[in-house]
Amino acid sequence: MATIPVEELDRPLPGLTDEALQWLVDLHSGTAGDREWDAYQRWCERSPAHQSAALAAERLWERLGSALQRPPAKRRAAPLLGLLLALGLAGGATWQAREDGWLADQRTGAGERRELRLSDGSQLVLAPHTRVDVTLDGNRRTLRLYAGELFVQVAADASRPFEVQAANGTLRALGTGFDVRRDGARVRLVVTEHSVGVSRAGDAQQTVVKEGQSITFDADTLSPPRNVDSASLTAWRRDRLIFDRQPLGEVLDELSRYHHGLLWVRDPALRQLPVTGLFDTRDLEAQLALLQQSLPIRIRKLPWLTVVERDEQRGGD
Repeated sequence: MATIPVEELDRPLPGLTDEALQWLVDLHSGTAGDREWDAYQRWCERSPAHQSAALAAERLWERLGSALQRPPAKRRAAPLLGLLLALGLAGGATWQAREDGWLADQRTGAGERRELRLSDGSQLVLAPHTRVDVTLDGNRRTLRLYAGELFVQVAADASRPFEVQAANGTLRALGTGFDVRRDGARVRLVVTEHSVGVSRAGDAQQTVVKEGQSITFDADTLSPPRNVDSASLTAWRRDRLIFDRQPLGEVLDELSRYHHGLLWVRDPALRQLPVTGLFDTRDLEAQLALLQQSLPIRIRKLPWLTVVERDEQRGGD
C-alpha cells in the first residue's frame, strides 16, 4: 500500500471532499448496490467542484488500500458527465439532483441538529445528514424525506392532512408526534404520540401504527408494528444515542452522522463486537475514547480520518 505523506494527513479536507468520503464509506458498507452507486454518480454530476472532490476522495481511499470495485465503464463516465454539466449540456442533472434531495428545502450536515417551526404551527427536528422538502398550502401539508431522520410534532388542522412521503411510502399523521428515518429505500417509523397510518404504493389498505410502536418498510417488505422503547429510539433529539448490545459497526455508522471525515474500521470482524451504552453526541471525541477503553480496539485520529483497528495487546478474538 502506498504511503500517504505526513503533510497530506495534516491538511484538513475541503467540505465537499469530506462529503465524498462519506459517500465512499456508505458504498463500501457491504450493503450498497447499483442504486447507491448511481446515486453517488449523480452526486458527482452536480458540478465540476463535486467531480473534483469525488476524484480527490477516491484517490485518498485508494491510497488507504481500499481501491474502489466499481465497474470501469461507470468510473470512466463520471469525468465526462462532469464536463457536460460544466458546459451546460447535462439537462437532466438539476432534475435528478432535486429527485435525490440535494436541492431540498431543508438540509443538515454532519453533527447538525436543526429545529424548525412551520407556518401551521407544526414543529420539526432534523437529525444530521437529513434532506427534506416542505410543502404547505391550503389543501395539504406534506414533507418529502429524501435521506436522514426527523421528528414531527404535528399541529392540529382537520382540514389539511399532514403527510410524510419517504421512499415508496406515505405516512399520514392520525395524532401528533412521530419520528421517521430513511436510509436509502429503507424507512423506519416510531410513533411517540397517538398514531400514524402507513401505506406503500400498491398497498390495498394502510397499516396503523400506534403510540409506542415502530414499523419498517422498503420496496419489498412491510414489517408488522412492534412495541419499542420510543424514548431510546428518539434520544438523538436530546443529544443522546442509546445502544443495547448493538454491533460496533452499527454504532460507528450512527456516530459517523456526527463526525466530520471518515470513520474506517480496518478489520471487518471488529464491526461485530457488541456495544452497550449511552453516548453524548456533543462530545464525539469522548465517546470514541470510551469505546477504546471498553473494547479491544485502538483508535488513531487524523484531521480527515479516524482509524479503528484491533488492539493486539488486549486480544479481541
